[in-house]
Amino acid sequence: MSGICAVWRKDNPEGAAAALASANSGLSLVPSERLSQESDRAAGAGVGVSARFAGQQIHRGGRVLVACDAELMNEDQLVEAVGAGAMGSDGKTAALLAALYERFGCDFVEKLRGGFSVVLWDSVQKRLIAAADGFGIKRLVYYEDQKVLVVASRIDALMRTGEINPDINPRAIVNVLNFTSNLGPETIFTAVQRLIPGARLLAADGQTRVEKYWDMRYGVEGDCNEARLSRELESVMERSVAAHCKHDPFSDLGAYLSGGTDSSTVVGLMTRAAKGPVNAFSIGFQEQPFNELGYAEIAAKRFGAKHHTYLVGAQDCFDALPAMIRCFDEPFGNSSAIPTYFCARLAAQNGVKALLAGDGGDELFAGNERYAVDKVFESYQTVPRLLRKGLVEPVVAALPMKAGLVGRARNYIRRANMPGVERMLSYQFLRTHSLAEVFEGDFLQALGDYTIVDIPARHYAATATRDHLDRLLYVDMKITLADNDLPKVTCMSELAGIQTRFPFLDRSVAEFSGRIPARLKMKGFDKRYLFKRAFRELLPVEIIKKKKHGFGIPVAVWMKSDKRMRELAHDTLLSARAFGRGYFRKQFVEDLFRQYEADDSTYYGDTIWTFLALELWHRQFVDAPVRVAA
Repeated sequence: MSGICAVWRKDNPEGAAAALASANSGLSLVPSERLSQESDRAAGAGVGVSARFAGQQIHRGGRVLVACDAELMNEDQLVEAVGAGAMGSDGKTAALLAALYERFGCDFVEKLRGGFSVVLWDSVQKRLIAAADGFGIKRLVYYEDQKVLVVASRIDALMRTGEINPDINPRAIVNVLNFTSNLGPETIFTAVQRLIPGARLLAADGQTRVEKYWDMRYGVEGDCNEARLSRELESVMERSVAAHCKHDPFSDLGAYLSGGTDSSTVVGLMTRAAKGPVNAFSIGFQEQPFNELGYAEIAAKRFGAKHHTYLVGAQDCFDALPAMIRCFDEPFGNSSAIPTYFCARLAAQNGVKALLAGDGGDELFAGNERYAVDKVFESYQTVPRLLRKGLVEPVVAALPMKAGLVGRARNYIRRANMPGVERMLSYQFLRTHSLAEVFEGDFLQALGDYTIVDIPARHYAATATRDHLDRLLYVDMKITLADNDLPKVTCMSELAGIQTRFPFLDRSVAEFSGRIPARLKMKGFDKRYLFKRAFRELLPVEIIKKKKHGFGIPVAVWMKSDKRMRELAHDTLLSARAFGRGYFRKQFVEDLFRQYEADDSTYYGDTIWTFLALELWHRQFVDAPVRVAA
């Protein structure tokens, strides 16, 4: 869907231009995208761009080739650092990045603020550099062997070079089924890796390494003055929203408005910056349990926004699904991509070119309900160990009753004693269903001893903080945000023809959140306590007090009520073609449909949706990859 790429053909410099052209064409799914490439023919290296938006650029300097996909929030300061003359006559972001590299070397990426990905070739040092922003707003994947190194924004661009074995990674299948998306740094293809947020790849002298240049830190200062922290939080957020608006007229801008705390805060601060009404876009559904338009309307009325709304139905979902599946370069089962796309499309239809989104607020300021639920279990550990292990647990274990209050007590004790991040994952699909129940034997053998806890536990252990809540926030920054929500929003907005910006993910906001003590992020069981205090004068009281709902979609209802959706799910997932992949036990999938038909909850339907998205992705990218890449 547009983006950047780089190729270093180490064994055959003459073949680099053709490989680069293939990768570049694999980025483009829209005929209007502008393809450009620059090469160092003697070295067999080059960079390319498939440009749809202004920040997707390419530049050739004296020694440096640069391609970037960047919306930098601190471009003015960066120009001051190198001098306007160092950028050349075109004044482009790519030229600025080249000038920054000339002055600061590989450390130039540490100075960038905003969403960006960049690939750079140094023809003197014979060095290839690739980097992505600290949160995963812009993504890069790469493949390397002894012959070639290829980097690109999309996996299908890499696959177009013909260099890569398209073996499916079984761990990715497990991740998608459990988390609705794959988890980095691995991808759906065994041979392809994703560059993690805040990392740069350096390739030179026959060696390639990936190193972090930035990451979240917690408990840096530990200021506990609530009034002072609240004022500072309001100020840093206000500056971030203003910075994300300053290069565009407000007529070209808008905001996603779900009616939640984060999106409402963004609309309110945009209104301050504009000193007048701004565009706000909301999606609703006829199925009332999923409809949050009432809260969005409260926020829009409070800020005097120009409020645009649209009701998404089953037919919208069915019609848009093929293009949505194609837009993601890996299987993606998060059904909230549907309302995200239609919200972005509504903005595009009203002349908006960029939307501001509230993503990141929950992960920075402790807004997810699971943090409060986890604290209920964590509180058990405050009971003296002698009492827990010597009296409570032996007595509960010895009681003959299995159900009712005793059963709930046993379940509570079991979860309360789970280590680290495991408790937060204990309700997830592949923790309540055994792998042997879901997957075929050969697939399990290929999977080995991998479990869904492996990557979250690695993140949980990686951050330098002793506070359990901050560790959970860090895990969600890496998984819920970087692996799921951000690709959802960026892909769906680009499919609609616009870009999305994330003021919560300005580094100044994120680093400030790391300074807030965990006990003020969630005070008692009051989620995002300090954030709500900071914005209690800005936000309507109904939104401050509302329970978190989310930006969901009634796919479980539609696959029962809509004939086309129902047939699509049945015909796709119960087909010989789907079972022929050797992933899932036929008995399990058939039982899943039976339970779905007999149950009025959304659990089984939402699970079927994830299975459906996974199989539809295979049909587009594995069964017919040439047609899709074209």
